Amino acid sequence: MRQKRWCGLTTRMGTVLSGVFSIMATHMHLIFERKHLGDVNCTDYNHSHSVNVASNFIICWNFEIVIVLSVITLVVSSFFLYCVFAQIYRGLIGYVVWIVSYESANLGVQILTHEFKMAWVRAMRWFGWVFRTSLHCFWIFFVIAHAQVIYNSQKRGNILSYHPHISMATRDTPRRKAKILSFIHHYGDE
Repeated sequence: MRQKRWCGLTTRMGTVLSGVFSIMATHMHLIFERKHLGDVNCTDYNHSHSVNVASNFIICWNFEIVIVLSVITLVVSSFFLYCVFAQIYRGLIGYVVWIVSYESANLGVQILTHEFKMAWVRAMRWFGWVFRTSLHCFWIFFVIAHAQVIYNSQKRGNILSYHPHISMATRDTPRRKAKILSFIHHYGDE
């Protein structure tokens, strides 16, 4: 069976590229955010604004939150690449769930720390988030399609892998079956 191609890629190749993109984008995100996060003065901000405890925690610990999320993403992406090669569809679905959660958490950090940055840094952060999220959405299409291919092949594979024990003496060989079918078709039309 010939595999379908989208944008010139098979679902497996697109899935592998999704994992590679996720690892590279996470590294680039950490490099950029290292310089621009973590310099918020929490005490001055808390006195001038009334914020709840969760917002205060995110604002004060934003760099640490981004680092933890990024490390988890690197681990999940590495496990995801293993799942692609080991044909584990649950790992692919777990990756999709994590990427959606990761980008949602990054959006929350971005919104809460938006006013602390200079205009050009804000523009670059938003551009990076929108670009990264849109590419994740593009690659997730391949991941879901490949997970479906793996699921369907495993489901069919489990049914087809069951073979009752047949004696070698009574089993017809494929060549013999072909001769029998040819004989039936030849003399069956009379």
